Amino acid sequence: MNRRQRMIVGILLAVAALVLLVSAFNPGILERKQKPSDITIQVILRSSDGGYWQNVMLGAQAAVKEFGITMYTTASNDETDADGQLRAAMQALATKPDAIVLAASDDKLFAPFLKEAAERHIPVIAIDSVLTSGKTRSYIGMDNYGAGEQALRELADQLERQGRIAIVAHAAGGINGRLRAQGILDSAAKYPSIHIVDQVTCSGDRDHCSRAVAKELRKQQLDGIIALNTEASIGAATELRNEQAGNKVKLIGFDSSPELLELLQENQLQKLIVQNPFSMGYLGMKYAMEAALGHKVPSRVEIQSKLIDRKNMFWKDNQKLLFPVVQ
Repeated sequence: MNRRQRMIVGILLAVAALVLLVSAFNPGILERKQKPSDITIQVILRSSDGGYWQNVMLGAQAAVKEFGITMYTTASNDETDADGQLRAAMQALATKPDAIVLAASDDKLFAPFLKEAAERHIPVIAIDSVLTSGKTRSYIGMDNYGAGEQALRELADQLERQGRIAIVAHAAGGINGRLRAQGILDSAAKYPSIHIVDQVTCSGDRDHCSRAVAKELRKQQLDGIIALNTEASIGAATELRNEQAGNKVKLIGFDSSPELLELLQENQLQKLIVQNPFSMGYLGMKYAMEAALGHKVPSRVEIQSKLIDRKNMFWKDNQKLLFPVVQ
């Protein structure tokens, strides 16, 4: 063997040693899939009910159709069942997906799941709810703190910068609801004549939220309400309609659904802060696929929110947002 041959053999041995060393610290790297049709992605949602989550799934299905990836989905029938969602998520890890798209119902509760996913070298894309208790490859969703600030500004404008208001949260709101509420509280400090007189939490269905708002209206005079998610918004608007108080108590809500849009048309609430769940589902799948292929993905993708009211809800762009259809 001449000198040149010995040098080539030495280089090949060095490369082989390097590959073995890298694979020892990252066992999944040698198993990394090479094309989208080889990829299996597990989608874990908080709920299978409601227009919001159905639109998330429409976006995810659009990505499946475009890229040819395989998708499996698990979702709870009860959005408040965080323990049940965690159990389903841990079971999903055992199926060894190439990546996971996760809309978690709780941040701290999912710390063990994120740790286990990291140890298995399975990239996790968080959608809808930002997670801080472990490592995720990317977060795709609204700036919920900023949305809370926006809600307070809009209500302050409706009330001409003075009045007594309450925040209505839903127990299933999780970290999103807490961030929105904090944005509201911090923004209220800029309006000396706006007074947040109570924070109400309802759980279960919208009827429970309606009863919580009814109790609050009997308890004290309110000029405005900010409801932090779909169920809270429907419950608050429905009670204002029942009490014929829609013109007296201004309401800013979050999310969209057929019921909310009907209540908006009836002027039972003034504004809805809406994000694009279709884009969230699509981008969640797209970046999960790219992460599984070993590509770099953005650590944060903010889905811009829109303010929907009776005047602009029928605009063409807003109709696409409120009623997405896969072509």
